[in-house]
Amino acid sequence: MLVLEANGLTKVYGSRGKVATRALDNFSLDVAKGEFVGIMGPSGSGKTTLLNLLATIDQPTAGSIRIEGMDVNQLKGEQMALFRRRKLGFVFQDFNLLDSLTVGENIALPLVLDRMALPAIKDRLQTIAKRLGIADILQKYPYEISGGQQQRAAAARAIIHEPAIVLADEPTGNLDSKSARDLMETLTLINNLAGATITMVTHDPFAASYCQRILFIRDGQLYTEIHRGESRQAFFQQILDVLSLIGGGADEPLADRR
Repeated sequence: MLVLEANGLTKVYGSRGKVATRALDNFSLDVAKGEFVGIMGPSGSGKTTLLNLLATIDQPTAGSIRIEGMDVNQLKGEQMALFRRRKLGFVFQDFNLLDSLTVGENIALPLVLDRMALPAIKDRLQTIAKRLGIADILQKYPYEISGGQQQRAAAARAIIHEPAIVLADEPTGNLDSKSARDLMETLTLINNLAGATITMVTHDPFAASYCQRILFIRDGQLYTEIHRGESRQAFFQQILDVLSLIGGGADEPLADRR
């Protein structure tokens, strides 16, 4: 079953009298339910533009995006806000946890905004917290817990409302090696145990090696696609090989992050 169907996406930036920039050029992407897909490419390749289109932050110049069969380009105003809140989950670089709320309140926020009944919220909160090993910190505040626990809380918040797809934007961009590994293991956990469908934009080969499939973008078009086999280490090397051809690798040495 396809959760995401993006067909012929083109995005052109530029106003009258200025040279137009074609950030995406007839790009297509399908993501099946339960997949963990990575998007990679050099700076300026179009990968961030693609994520913004999938997240409904921006609209394509041409092409269509369907999420669980719904043409998102046709949604406006309150319909769009409701769709985004119910069908999309987000994992940010900086977690975006609110210090004024407890960990449990942060995680449950999407359900509260959707006015779910309190008993149902409590049940779902306990289920996801146990699954991610953070049931014992729900009454604490974000500044009272470790970075790794914050990562898991942010991941729990991203999936507690059971979105159609989780979108992750350079989630390891500000993290050290250990924190990056912890976060990617958490995303793998929610993919495997919760069946979450994840699409992640990243420049980091280490993070990308946790994906099941990676699409590489160059100049707004699909350059190539690779699939992971049994060995994550072999997949990591494949990723490096492709990046050596098109550019767009990590900004720091990776030898200690394998």
